[in-house]
This record gives sequence, structure tokens and C-alpha cells, in this order.
Amino acid sequence: MPWLKRIVCHIAVDLGFIDRPDLTTLAVNDHPVPGEMESGVIYVVGGPGYQKWAILRCPRHENEIIQLSLMAGRRPRWSIKTDILGRPTIYPSVRQLEGSFAHFWIKSGRVEWCADSGRAPHYASF
Repeated sequence: MPWLKRIVCHIAVDLGFIDRPDLTTLAVNDHPVPGEMESGVIYVVGGPGYQKWAILRCPRHENEIIQLSLMAGRRPRWSIKTDILGRPTIYPSVRQLEGSFAHFWIKSGRVEWCADSGRAPHYASF
């Protein structure tokens, strides 16, 4: 019933009860085809009782596809929690190390940009 969550979210936004989320989630069994991916959707790849990947278009540069591992045995990995309206929170932050160098948090479906977003990471030389 993901469609029901989307309808309830749209109604809550239209009535002014909540802000329009930047991102929502959609559970899928397989990796989405990049050409068919919607902006503003995090595709959570997995099945009943497990999640493998969170895949989304970069909120700043939509031609970039971001894949975040949700698997406990992999490093790095992220965790995702979705509220009843389908609004995701991802921990830790998302940091693109090449391309757009986007750096942001996703909290309750909102993108919160970090101050260093858009700049290449600075690595200390030893």
C-alpha cells in the first residue's frame, strides 16, 4: 500500500499539516533502471525483512545516481528509517566524493545541505 501513504502525505501537505518533503521512499525488489528513476524518490532495494540499498538521484545534480549500502556487513553503510507518511531519514550524512561533491543530511524527507557541499573534500597529508 505505498500508494496510500503517498496519498495521505499529499493530503497532509495540501491541508498545510506538514511541509512538502524533498524525498519520499519506494520499496522495490530490484535495482531501478536509471532512466526510469524519478527525482525526489529514494528507492529502497530489498524484500520482506531486509534492505540492501538506498538509491536516489542527487538532489543537486539529478544526472548523478547515489547508491547507499544498507547492508550491516558492508562498509561504508547507512541506515534508513521511514515514517508513516513515507518520509525518509538517513544516517549518516550523504557525501559525494566526486562529481558534484554534494554533502547533505536527509531528515524526515527534507534535504539539509552541509556548508562544504559542492567542494571537494580536503584530505590532510601526513
